[in-house]
Amino acid sequence: MAAKTISFPKGRGHLTHNNRDFICNNVVPERTSWNRTYIQEPLRDAYEKCFGQALRDYNAAQKRKGRRKDDYLKEIENSGNKEKTFYENIVQIGKKTDTPVVDENGTLTEEAKAAIEVLERYAKTFQERNPNLYLFNCVMHLDEATPHLHIDYIPVAHGYKNGMKTRNSLTKAFQQMGFAKAVSRKQNETVAWQEREREYLTNLCREQGIEIEVLGVQRDDLSLPEYKAAMREVEELEQQAAVLDKQLEETATKEKAAKEVLAKYDLRTETLKMISKETAAETKDMKSVAVPMTNLFGGEEYVKVKKNDWNKLLDAFNRSVSRNHLLEKYEKKISGLEKKIAALTDQVEKLKRFVASRGLGEAFVEFVKSLAPKTMKQRLEEAKSEADAHNRQREMPERGKAGKNRQWQHEM
Repeated sequence: MAAKTISFPKGRGHLTHNNRDFICNNVVPERTSWNRTYIQEPLRDAYEKCFGQALRDYNAAQKRKGRRKDDYLKEIENSGNKEKTFYENIVQIGKKTDTPVVDENGTLTEEAKAAIEVLERYAKTFQERNPNLYLFNCVMHLDEATPHLHIDYIPVAHGYKNGMKTRNSLTKAFQQMGFAKAVSRKQNETVAWQEREREYLTNLCREQGIEIEVLGVQRDDLSLPEYKAAMREVEELEQQAAVLDKQLEETATKEKAAKEVLAKYDLRTETLKMISKETAAETKDMKSVAVPMTNLFGGEEYVKVKKNDWNKLLDAFNRSVSRNHLLEKYEKKISGLEKKIAALTDQVEKLKRFVASRGLGEAFVEFVKSLAPKTMKQRLEEAKSEADAHNRQREMPERGKAGKNRQWQHEM
């Protein structure tokens, strides 16, 4: 038997998808009844169980009404500390090429049966192995290409001195389960926990006779969960592309504004030519009104000017001084604008090189295309697809989820 892979990526935590309240295109509805539900508890009920008493104790100790907390779940949802109300991991053994759910006849394969046995043992021992990760939703999907688990849990950390004594904290929950504090980005509590879980899952596979391949960083093909994880990375890159797009747009706007100001005050071209022409004409006029006079005593020569012409000379002199000040002022402003444009142009080039170095070229183009307004035909087609999906969901028979709730507890 060829070696198989283990996938253990983070999930998005779409409970409606996990619990089949919503049916995606990759789901085979006829096999949805094959799915196994180990625990299915509403998130709000789970929060009451995990943090309800701690919340009541905290509020009872508050003398000021404004410091009381009404809804801890809402508080986490609106937290600015990147906290999540719950976390999810998708656990899969093999991929659709070596561990398909069904064969060509629609019968459960032997490979799938072996994988199901391992995944079920993993699900049933998760809570015991992870006392600070409260498991409130756990399902196995057999209506997709390969058997896999959705493990949804809430981190529960105890012993806080201030505020609520028990809180949602993934890092502290891991630490209270014995994982050392992070020393680097690649050596942290989450990484250590994932390595332990992978090792436990690997041992379960070997006990079941499944040989596991240890993958390196690079691989050509991805299983479904790993593909989803890779797509999340693509989405993050697309978000980076969107930020870069905004920066490029802002930079281009600043560059355009600077060029407009430069064009408005470009005194070295047409304006300078006009001033030079006017100055030359006035100088010629001043020369014509000044009459050279010879000094009878052999001293320095001087000119004789009529009073009216003298006043004109003074006005011309004042204008000349004003123009010189104006030219000096705008020469400095022009120099500053040229430096600003050079800096903005350099920034644009750096952003372009960054986009190219991250391989965001195609993703950036697709992101820009996605911003284009949709046609009426596209909107109608999307509306029809949504309606068809809704109708298919309504036609599905009621699956009696209640009887499956906490099935694993009775089996243990």
